[in-house]
Amino acid sequence: MGRQAGADSGRPASPPRLGFLDACRGLAVVTMLFANFVNVFLHRVPLPLTHNYGDLLRPFDFPAPVFQFLIGVSLTLFLRKHVQLGRTPHRAKLAALRRFALLILLGMLLDCVGALHVGLRWGVLQTLGLGGMIATLLADAPGEGVMGVAIALLGCFSGALNGEVHASPIAALAFVPLTLGGLLVGRLLPRGQRRELGRFIRYTTALALGAGALAAAFYAAGIPFNKVVGTSSFVALAAGVSAAALAGTALVESLGMRFPDWLRAVGGNALTAWVLQYVLVYYPAWIAFPSWRRLPFFPGVAAILATTTALSALTVALGRRGIRIPI
Repeated sequence: MGRQAGADSGRPASPPRLGFLDACRGLAVVTMLFANFVNVFLHRVPLPLTHNYGDLLRPFDFPAPVFQFLIGVSLTLFLRKHVQLGRTPHRAKLAALRRFALLILLGMLLDCVGALHVGLRWGVLQTLGLGGMIATLLADAPGEGVMGVAIALLGCFSGALNGEVHASPIAALAFVPLTLGGLLVGRLLPRGQRRELGRFIRYTTALALGAGALAAAFYAAGIPFNKVVGTSSFVALAAGVSAAALAGTALVESLGMRFPDWLRAVGGNALTAWVLQYVLVYYPAWIAFPSWRRLPFFPGVAAILATTTALSALTVALGRRGIRIPI
């Protein structure tokens, strides 16, 4: 027993999780679930609760792009962790590429089952995986280079090249600047010292303001805010919102406040929650009960809240047993 303890103590320690990052990711995924379940349970959806309505900007247009941004932030932690655990930077990047490739394949499988059709389908998880793979390839590039690629993509997707983001890999490139923005923010993540957290908040706030100003410039040039096709104005605005959300959760933590354990746990198992919604909500609603007519507003909202709560609780319970889809 003593020899085993000595062997374990010689292994590199895995770096601790960042509570404010898990909390931000948890807020994003819970809000995404709520927004998606609105379309499952409500017969008539009030305008403030809609999303993906073209040029009409809605609050629920932002959770999915925020999650895409946080994928880039998490990638930095993933690479840092694997290097600390003894892998070479090259092998750490290969592990990340493999993980994102599997995420794309998982998304294709889930979408094929939902459509009852075998084929190469594109969707949200695939867009996340594509952004992650490109960010991994640029992980060692200087910040100016990463920023240059992001701005170049924003310029390319300011008109003719735009298409439905979650319908094809080419159109999905419009969301890649979100992941690259997260990659840049991830490089600033604090390593435990409080003064580093303050510096992180300042830089992330500055990025949020800069992205917001860029979004305003694109909008003033006549490019509408449109999440569906990923216009440059929307993507820049979503990057600003994402950075502001992360700065906000970091600020809360810097003030000594503690986020609920369940929220941080959901954030640490966010992809598990995303997959569970397919299996436990989408498939029963659209395949097992194709005549489902949805509910009036108040019973529907009650069903949405109950389902979101139950799915989050199941995600946490599975995570505690080691059953999770890692980011």
